[in-house]
Amino acid sequence: MLVYLDQNYASRMAKHLLGQRGHEVFGKLHLALRGKALAPPSPFHVLETLYPIQGPEEKAGYLLPALQRLFAELSQGYWVRPWPEVAMRQARGLFREDLLWRGGSWETPADLSPFRGLPEGLRGLPYREALEAALKEIKARTGLKEAPFVRLLAELLTRMASDLPRKPRPSDLLDAVMAATLYPYVDLLLTDRYLRNLLPEKSVGGRQKEVETLVHRLGKGVDSMP
Repeated sequence: MLVYLDQNYASRMAKHLLGQRGHEVFGKLHLALRGKALAPPSPFHVLETLYPIQGPEEKAGYLLPALQRLFAELSQGYWVRPWPEVAMRQARGLFREDLLWRGGSWETPADLSPFRGLPEGLRGLPYREALEAALKEIKARTGLKEAPFVRLLAELLTRMASDLPRKPRPSDLLDAVMAATLYPYVDLLLTDRYLRNLLPEKSVGGRQKEVETLVHRLGKGVDSMP
C-alpha cells in the first residue's frame, strides 16, 4: 500500500518521536504503518522542513533528524521524484515507477517558482473562466501538455480561488502542487481537513478521530482499507 504523509502528518509523527506531548495518536499511526505501507519522503517535505511557509514560529529544520528517522523506517529507501519529472512521464500513462525513485535528497526542495502568482490571478473569476485560465497558464509555464498533473492542479487551484469566504493560506500553492503530483498514484493521502475535502476519495484528514479510525483499520489489515 502506497501512502503519502503530508507535512501535517509527518511533522506530528516527528514531534512524537521527539517526545513532545499531544501527538500520541500519530505515534500509534507510525507503528501501524511500519511493515504495512510504503510512505516515501518528497521534495515537498524538504521545502516545508527547511523553508517553512507558514511563518517563523518554529525554527527551520529542527524536525529534520526526526523526519529522517521516520522516513528511514517507512520509505524502503524510496523518494517521490520532483514534480516536473512525474508530470513529464505521464505522457505514457500512470505508473508508480514514474513517481518513485532512489535519487532524492534532504538538500533538494520542491521548486514552486513556475506557479508564483497564479492562485492570486484566479480569484474573482467565474469558475469555468478560472479553470480555463489555470489550464492555459500551467501549460505555458511548464511546457506540459494535457496530463493528469495539469488537469488536477488546475482544478485544485480553481476550487481554492473560487472559495471566496475562505482566506487564502501561504501554503495553498504547495498543497495543490503536492496533491496534483501524488494523488493519482497513492492508495491514501494523509493530509489536512481542507485538502481532504477537496479530494475525498482517497484522503484522510488529520483530526484525532480520523487518525484513530485509520489506525484501527490498519490494525485489521490492509485488505480492510477503502
